[in-house]
Amino acid sequence: MTWLSFCARRPGPSWKTGYGTGDRTLAQIEGVVDHNAEGSISGLYSVLDGPRQASWTFSIPKVGEPIQHYPLEKITWHAGLPGDRRHDTSLIGNLTLVGKEVEGKKGEPWTENQLHWSAKIDVALRALCPSFGKNPPTLRLNMWEHRWLTATSCPSGRNPWNAKFALISSLEDKMTDAEFLAMLEKLLTQARIPATLEDGKTRRSGAHALGFWLDASRLHHEDTDKHSAGEGHSHNIPASQTEEA
Repeated sequence: MTWLSFCARRPGPSWKTGYGTGDRTLAQIEGVVDHNAEGSISGLYSVLDGPRQASWTFSIPKVGEPIQHYPLEKITWHAGLPGDRRHDTSLIGNLTLVGKEVEGKKGEPWTENQLHWSAKIDVALRALCPSFGKNPPTLRLNMWEHRWLTATSCPSGRNPWNAKFALISSLEDKMTDAEFLAMLEKLLTQARIPATLEDGKTRRSGAHALGFWLDASRLHHEDTDKHSAGEGHSHNIPASQTEEA
């Protein structure tokens, strides 16, 4: 299960996830939804810990580090009720998108802290999730507001999209090979799963579990010179990093 190292952990209730069909894979994550909290962090925690059928992966305060409530693989209920399987809410919002709640109210601009952490989370997810990272940040494709998915009382308009896209571009350009490999190594140790080989034997394989990492690096981290066209820069992964353990 994947937790981002730069986020504080405050786990949400375990019953507030999923549809009874198991967890999703990182490869199934296609983007993010930035929600407006319409209140304070303490108010968000009251909702998360309470009986209401609502949950999300990240909370981003006005000041301080972001908080992660569930691993990325957990399906949260941030863009529709858990029993609602309509295409425009659950299937797009809950099943394939990661929800972030941003502290504050309608008409209140994001703080620099919120802009920084929202963009950094997006960069991390784009590196981890090939379906998200293969396309440049694009509204209504991999970057969403709640009301674009379903009718909601959650107001929009706070998101400084242009500033965030520029920051994402800058952060991705600055991501070094060492940082990329460190993220890869961390995930390899977290997500080792059994793999059945041709000889019928089963062994725990980091490379099998994270084969999509190679796809992500090919699709999204191509060439620094191409970044202005919407593509990322390349990171050379030594063979030793992808061998079976």
